[in-house]
Amino acid sequence: MRVLQGVSFDTDAEKAVIEATQGWSEAPEILFVFSSTQQDPVRVARCLSNRFPHTPMVGCSTAGEHLNGEHFQGSLVLSGLVGSGIRWQTARIDDLEAFDRDVAEKRVEDLFEGFSIQRESFDPRNYFCLLFVDGLSGQEEKVIASLADALEGIEIAGGSAGDDLAFRETFVYHNGNAHKHAAVVLFGEKNGAEVAFLKHQHFKATSRSVVITQANPQTRTVYEMDGYPAIEAYAAALGLSPQEVTNEITFLHPVLFECDGEMYVRSIQAITEDGAIKFYCAVEEGMVLDIAGHKEMPVALGEAFLPSMRDAEPFDFLLGFHCILRALEAKQKGIESSLGETYRRISRAMVAFDTYGEQLNGLHINQTLVAVSFRGAHQEGCP
Repeated sequence: MRVLQGVSFDTDAEKAVIEATQGWSEAPEILFVFSSTQQDPVRVARCLSNRFPHTPMVGCSTAGEHLNGEHFQGSLVLSGLVGSGIRWQTARIDDLEAFDRDVAEKRVEDLFEGFSIQRESFDPRNYFCLLFVDGLSGQEEKVIASLADALEGIEIAGGSAGDDLAFRETFVYHNGNAHKHAAVVLFGEKNGAEVAFLKHQHFKATSRSVVITQANPQTRTVYEMDGYPAIEAYAAALGLSPQEVTNEITFLHPVLFECDGEMYVRSIQAITEDGAIKFYCAVEEGMVLDIAGHKEMPVALGEAFLPSMRDAEPFDFLLGFHCILRALEAKQKGIESSLGETYRRISRAMVAFDTYGEQLNGLHINQTLVAVSFRGAHQEGCP
């Protein structure tokens, strides 16, 4: 597998595309596109489509961009794959407000037909799916859950598009254009390539837990925990008064919930004047949540990934959906270079973007790195 990569900080779309693709001697089979608010996404998409008219294109606007362990803001970052052995298909979902399970079934059925998949006999391990979704839609829970059900065991991972924390509008890239209020699905047939889904969070469960007793999942707001106003119960679980709960406290102590033996993060967005807590993901009544304990991110990342790499070659390519809250913490603590070094040890090439939320196998989560690793299919006669 060969990986073509480039970055540009030019705000002129045509110049940025020329600079980011400088030295690319061939058209990639698939193109990943991540851009800041400094570039016009519609013009970027059109320029890339003119440059590579037969290459499928996916990606989105971001809250930050990553390339080979370096973290950027204000850039256009591109990665293209050549010789992966993977067959690719794309599909777009428009009007996320109207999205439902019927739409999910139809999109997945079209993708299955494109690969002549027979539902009665197919092996889901031979396929994978990636999702890029409008990060301001508030529809991620519905979209990822419905798609995961329709995919019948095929793994799916994704991220919510950002706009550099402006919270005005986000875009997803699909082939020759950029779209608002939409999502893009990338469907892959492995054909011998090694594709693995990875999840990393630097939090651990504690003995402190709460039960959600009143909430509105649609607005991602929790009003009561353990029968008390949400902020009172959350503060008490930390041994604090409500007045002592600052943004730094909520940043370091999100909540965790367990699903199928795995822990997942729900991050706190804000405390309202009436003592409710707004989250970045939906939280439902009856959920039992652990107050998370914090670990240092570089240490936790190394513990999660490096031991498994000792007896294996680095990945050919790593695609990451990286929560903006992780990026803000890394910048605040000055640990970006340490994280970058770990990424470079894990994979020969890497691209990622800072998200407004991550998706993994039916769940919408926060403060997590969801990544997909690739090793190209072994070809006869090649080492």
